[in-house]
This record gives sequence, structure tokens and C-alpha cells, in this order.
Amino acid sequence: MKPLNLDDLNQVGIHTLKTAEATARLIKTCESSTQHYFVVDIADVHNKAQLLGRLAEALEFPDYFGNNWDALYDVLCDDAWFGDTGVVLHLKHTASFEKLAAHDWVTLRETLEEAIDYWRSSDLPFWVFIDHTRQDPGR
Repeated sequence: MKPLNLDDLNQVGIHTLKTAEATARLIKTCESSTQHYFVVDIADVHNKAQLLGRLAEALEFPDYFGNNWDALYDVLCDDAWFGDTGVVLHLKHTASFEKLAAHDWVTLRETLEEAIDYWRSSDLPFWVFIDHTRQDPGR
């Protein structure tokens, strides 16, 4: 497998991590990157309100975050929050939420895809990695 290049705008998007090795490779790449790396563990998240709260906490959203899908998109596309280097969002333990709140999972993915497109048009990478591994290689 070729090395992950977090600066490659042609590859940004939502990607699935299926092995512990892939997760470890992502973490190692992020440690040497200038991009902001955020890990969001949603193992015990069961609904939209909990999910948005967990994202707001982990990504350190501003106090004015409105806890709805439009507000999520707005803050993800906010220059002041984003900076000028890029973002890697690592979502861990998503399987339970995907099943319990399937509609909200689809809406989250759509919102993230819209944010990815927004930043790509600004020549900045916004990556999302959905971690389906069973092992936790760190972080």
C-alpha cells in the first residue's frame, strides 16, 4: 500500500480504516503532519444530540455552536476554527451509532462530505477516517 499523503487534495474524502495496521499508519502519518488531527470516539453515543455534543467537545467548537446539522456544517467550514493547514477527523467505534441512528449517520456523512467539498474548493484538505477496527493501536 502506498504511503498516505495528507496534502493530496485528489484523495481527500471519507475513508474507512479496516485494519489495525491502517489505523496505526494513519496515526503515525498524522503525528508528523501539520494538519489538525482530531479523534472522536463515539462508542457510547446513541443519538444525534450526543453525537453533536461529542463532536463539539472533541473538536473544541466555539461556544456559539448551535447543536444542529446546519451549525455543524457552519463550524466545520469556519476559517477561524479551521486554520490554514487542514484537518484529519478520525471517527472511532462507529458501528453501534450507525445501527442505532442510521438516518443521523447518513446526515452526518452528507454534512462531512459537504465540508470536504468546501475545503477542497479552497485548496485545503479535510479528511475523515471511519475506524472499523477492533483493536485500538493508540490515541
